[in-house]
Amino acid sequence: MSAQVLDWKIFCPEDSTWTREWDAIALLSDECLSYAVAHKKTHEAIAVDPKDDPEVRSSIETFLESKHLLAVIDTHTHADHISAASVLADAHGVPYLTHELAPTRRAHLRISGAFSLRTGAGALRFLPTPGHTPDSFAVQWGPFFFSGDTVLHGDSGRDDLPGGDAEIHFESLQRLKAWVPRGSIMLPGHDGKGGRASIWKTQLEINPSLKQSRDQFVPEARAFKGNSPRLLKEALFENFK
Repeated sequence: MSAQVLDWKIFCPEDSTWTREWDAIALLSDECLSYAVAHKKTHEAIAVDPKDDPEVRSSIETFLESKHLLAVIDTHTHADHISAASVLADAHGVPYLTHELAPTRRAHLRISGAFSLRTGAGALRFLPTPGHTPDSFAVQWGPFFFSGDTVLHGDSGRDDLPGGDAEIHFESLQRLKAWVPRGSIMLPGHDGKGGRASIWKTQLEINPSLKQSRDQFVPEARAFKGNSPRLLKEALFENFK
């Protein structure tokens, strides 16, 4: 399946006011979402969860022309696709940023607790959100909230792969509810229905995973047993390097 560049008017129709100050590209490839966003005034940019797909990489590179890339970020170690983050970071001479628990040896900058980096466009904020994987974290920059696989559109990421922990995942969801500004545009790591985004306050209203109690969420998450990702061995082999 070829990568699809998503039309922002369709992808996130709830709020277009951010387009006056920000530019963005979202790419869908086999249900995996890759992003790059930039501030129009400062020309600063970041890339998040870029998949190692020629069309994804080419589209991101085109988007980044005449922009100042600050960092390339993986929100967690991906088990279903090979990451292009380290390659993209090396090509632009910028840091490849991961969680401190990420097994890759290619990372240049690792986060542990919650912290932020100053940019001309405002604070680039990070919050560890373990559960889906031990090295999951969320990213907030400007109007954008990158949720990785911790929160998906109307759902949350699976906890049945190695390292998944439903109890810890529930705690991460509670921290996100207090940490993410309600008007943020939530950009998830996956979507199987064509690539969807929404305003965070909408997710707080419609997403069962964000409304459940611990006694509801944990048993349900533990009971879920999905098929192994098609590229599990290949993805982990490359992403652990």
